[in-house]
Amino acid sequence: MNLPDSTIANTTHAQNVCHACMLRKKACDKALPACGFCTSRQLRCRYDISAPKSKGQRTYNPGRHFVALQSPSPPNVSTQAKAVTRQLPSPESLQDHTPISASSLYVFPQLVEESLNQLARRLTELTKLTYDNIVDRYFQSLHKSFPVISPDSFRREASRYRDKSHLPPADFTVLLLAMLLVVLPPLDPSSLPPCASQEFFYTTTKSAFAQAQASLCTSLRLVQAAFLIALREYMCLRLETAYISAMTCAGMARVLGIGITSIRTTRDAQIASTSRPEMLERENLAWAIAMLERLILCELGRSDLQPQTEYPGPNCQLPSDLKPAASLDPSPGGPPTAPAVNQVTLSSLNAANAGQFGRQAQSVSLLDRLLRATRLTTTTTTTTITTTATKLAALAALDAQVRGFLAVVVGELEWRHTLSCVPVALCVRQLFLLHEAVLDMLQHPNSETDHRKRDIAWVGLDTACRMMLDVVQWHDEETMPIMPNCCFYNLRAARRCLQVRGGGEAAARDVGRLVDAEERYRRMWVF
Repeated sequence: MNLPDSTIANTTHAQNVCHACMLRKKACDKALPACGFCTSRQLRCRYDISAPKSKGQRTYNPGRHFVALQSPSPPNVSTQAKAVTRQLPSPESLQDHTPISASSLYVFPQLVEESLNQLARRLTELTKLTYDNIVDRYFQSLHKSFPVISPDSFRREASRYRDKSHLPPADFTVLLLAMLLVVLPPLDPSSLPPCASQEFFYTTTKSAFAQAQASLCTSLRLVQAAFLIALREYMCLRLETAYISAMTCAGMARVLGIGITSIRTTRDAQIASTSRPEMLERENLAWAIAMLERLILCELGRSDLQPQTEYPGPNCQLPSDLKPAASLDPSPGGPPTAPAVNQVTLSSLNAANAGQFGRQAQSVSLLDRLLRATRLTTTTTTTTITTTATKLAALAALDAQVRGFLAVVVGELEWRHTLSCVPVALCVRQLFLLHEAVLDMLQHPNSETDHRKRDIAWVGLDTACRMMLDVVQWHDEETMPIMPNCCFYNLRAARRCLQVRGGGEAAARDVGRLVDAEERYRRMWVF
């Protein structure tokens, strides 16, 4: 509560510390009408006037103050690891007879931003990376697969916080931690202290995200951070957790109006170039959320789960690759060139200049059709169940489309680039899923036609296996890490397929190469 004027006139110092210093657990000079800390930060300084505290036993008063939870540490960590985060007061130390006022339950946004900023600095010190190193590594690697953050807008925003006097907002700090989380695995583990495990960074980032969301509810930067966290969980094979995180991300995005309704179609008017970067960033985020949900559902193996996010229609224009303006060759002396809007539509599978992320969107659209074709669709009104013959016909038509689209994508790239191209990896994943579904439905063939369909399915699986063996050989020769996204699931599917087929010593050697590749992936990306 505020001090009355008569009290202020009769004294120059308050009897108790102010609310802000009490929450910070720091010394307060108790100056009136405002303490030095609140005055320097232009905060509203509040003091409580209460009766003197009794000497008796204090009653437990839960919820006296809101205190951020300390992020969990990995098992058997050293005292250095435990000192990474602040020591927080215990509930017993917060027991008080002071009456609870509305202001005492309020957490100042400045304090949340300050604690998260200090946490981010401690984590970056552990990795020996600067903020610029993290940003550069992110835009050179994962950004090419899921360009959900505009490089130009993010760097402009980051430049405002280079001065320590300008504290970055909580959502920006959490996004930076999420970017660190996805660029951490390729680092040499020997360069990190024992306490800096991937599990530790993951739990700390999740805790920081929860704290920022409790303060801000949602924002564009928070949605981007939620997407990166869900993607990292998918990459480390935590599918159930990734699905929950992706649905949280989708809900936050819907609150901001980011979704299917925000994606342009060919009938939309041309967007002004001044608002184009922000528009493309939001569109790409809507695309990426829908893509990630379908990638997760393919691996969960839960036929009862249907996609909650709607996928864009055939007339929607494809997303942009969101390349930096410096790479777009602006005219000398002129203003920076705005990112180009992709004019190719989702249904134009043979069109040129679709971009890598655009091709990825088209491949996931085929994956969306595969999900719907392989799951039983029951309607309560007509009680109609999709028959096996109908499914097989739909899968055969989809197989032809996937193979044709794969030929288009491979023809646009050099041979080496196809082995690390995400759209190609997604097409290979669809070949595995599609032909495995055919074999499951034809486990007991009843006719010559069924036997012929099984033979065609095995031919498709053999083609996908050979492509994965080429990927493993290329990564061995180039001494490069196995790429994330769906690559591990392709490796596992190829290994299982070869184990079922058999084939002597040559097949055994191929299985061993695939097993080694799986283990390398687990050592780098799984925790």
